[in-house]
Amino acid sequence: MGTTHGLPDMQMYGSTAPPTAAQVVAAAQLIQATDTSLKRYANVQAAFAAGYTYVLKTNGEEHLLYNGPDPAYQGLNPQDPSSLVYAINVPNHAPILLGAMYIMGGDTQNGPQIGGGLTRWHSHLVTCVNGRPTIAGFGVQLRGNCDPATWQNRYTAQMLHVWVVPYPGGVFSDDLSAAATNSAVQAVLAQHS
Repeated sequence: MGTTHGLPDMQMYGSTAPPTAAQVVAAAQLIQATDTSLKRYANVQAAFAAGYTYVLKTNGEEHLLYNGPDPAYQGLNPQDPSSLVYAINVPNHAPILLGAMYIMGGDTQNGPQIGGGLTRWHSHLVTCVNGRPTIAGFGVQLRGNCDPATWQNRYTAQMLHVWVVPYPGGVFSDDLSAAATNSAVQAVLAQHS
């Protein structure tokens, strides 16, 4: 990721120290719990029906964020992930569920680094572009309006991806490039051929 207005487009949080044995086990348990929970959302229509109706699209992926009042969808809760990530640009194929994205409840809350250096959280810079809050580096416009004259750039709440398919960079990768998405899609399609 690059920089915008002198600020990094993405910030990383938490320790980079190698994980302890207990943290490796905790990370594996998170992966398993996420994979088990997400099976019910293999069909994107099930996600919409469950309240994942705030849609953000970037680089062939569609992030469906939970759009309801239940606070259980905030933070690191595998039973109710904050967001589901689908690959959407797959010719002649329904959207493919790639993983979950956990989002902390507030802009100042640190995500629990249960897997030590394996589970570093990140946030994205939000700027004001053409009167809309926009995620820098992706050009993804968020809901609402902003006044460029008074806007102060800020970062989103911290988030952590957990991919349940083979994903470049690993299970907790923060790479949302088109190349990473395409590689994950090819791995999924190869498993089913």
